[in-house]
Amino acid sequence: MEWDTFTSIIDEASKYGSRSFSLHLFNEPTLYPKWCEAIKYIHKKNKRNTILLTTNGTTLNSRVDDLIEANPDLVFWSWRTEAKFTDITKSKLRKWGKFRVRFLSHLTPPEAKEEWKDWPNKEDREIHNFGNRIDTKLFGKPDTDIKRWPCGHLWFDPAISYNGNILICCNDSRQEEVLGHYPEMSMNEAWTGQKLKEIRESHLKGIYSGICKGCDAWKTYPSIF
Repeated sequence: MEWDTFTSIIDEASKYGSRSFSLHLFNEPTLYPKWCEAIKYIHKKNKRNTILLTTNGTTLNSRVDDLIEANPDLVFWSWRTEAKFTDITKSKLRKWGKFRVRFLSHLTPPEAKEEWKDWPNKEDREIHNFGNRIDTKLFGKPDTDIKRWPCGHLWFDPAISYNGNILICCNDSRQEEVLGHYPEMSMNEAWTGQKLKEIRESHLKGIYSGICKGCDAWKTYPSIF
């Protein structure tokens, strides 16, 4: 994403008070040339803004000091075999305290959990199918018969891709449900516009279409209804 576009989005969001920003969307955020500057800009714009960084961890041995100095509010790392941390990196992250290890059900092997058993900040989480684009049964996830509730993403989590497309959901990896394009459409216009209003109303009626049909990401969050 162009830097001017990024700062413009942060500026607009900050008009409405403090906000929570998640710096990830189908990419590795630490490969963005200005990721440290981005974190600092968000905090500078409003000291009450919070920042979540999700990383695959493959760059952290060389960037751990930059990460700690930039100081996002929380970092999620979902365990993956290609990310190997040195003892020095682990020690720094443990002392910092904001690095959370996430184990994904049916994907994380028992030996990985054993390796991280003494880590003070960790969690278990169910895998989901990213808008029905991944067959989670291939990983051994069973079907569960739960009455579906409307997805909270539509009310709380606007998503914008690197190319300026404003999406209805952060699980839309193929950018099929585009509300508009930034900056021609502001984030506020997209979030309060008719298209998203109609999708929300459909969810409230129990009607799920587009990428929402067959998606099970809603199960990973409690119902707000």
